[in-house]
Amino acid sequence: MRLRQQALGFSLLELVVVVIAVAILMGVALDRLPPLVGRAQRAAFLQVRSDLQSALVLEAAERITRGESATLPELAAANPMALLLTPPANYVGALATPRPEDLPPASWYFDDVSKTLAYRVGKHTRFAAQDGPERLIELRVAFVFDDRDADGVFDAAGDDFGGLRLEPVHAYAWPD
Repeated sequence: MRLRQQALGFSLLELVVVVIAVAILMGVALDRLPPLVGRAQRAAFLQVRSDLQSALVLEAAERITRGESATLPELAAANPMALLLTPPANYVGALATPRPEDLPPASWYFDDVSKTLAYRVGKHTRFAAQDGPERLIELRVAFVFDDRDADGVFDAAGDDFGGLRLEPVHAYAWPD
């Protein structure tokens, strides 16, 4: 009976070896985790941006089919997040005087004054703002149309609607 109890136990040396092995594995895991978090943030940003682009196109198509083509230019100044059934969990809201540094990283907001949708880039990414604010992507809705009468104003009867695009205000690079 006594021999069986000794076989089930383990020595202090074995415990130290296990603790060291776990510490090494945790160190490797923690070293590889931040880049994965950055990739996940980039993927989430691209997914929301794609959803917003689709929502803009669907809203434009709905207005055209209802015979409300004249209201299409209004979409360029509207908050595109309002077109989503459920905004993303990291959407802060529409703000009159936003201070990006006061907002949580990896969050969206709409600037009511400049009519731009902004994303505050989180940490652990290889993001580079090329000519804009650091760690901030600002997007605007561009209303595209063929101005046939060259008056600079969209006329639903005479001008061709080319679409709505969510485009960056400033150039940036965010490699995978």
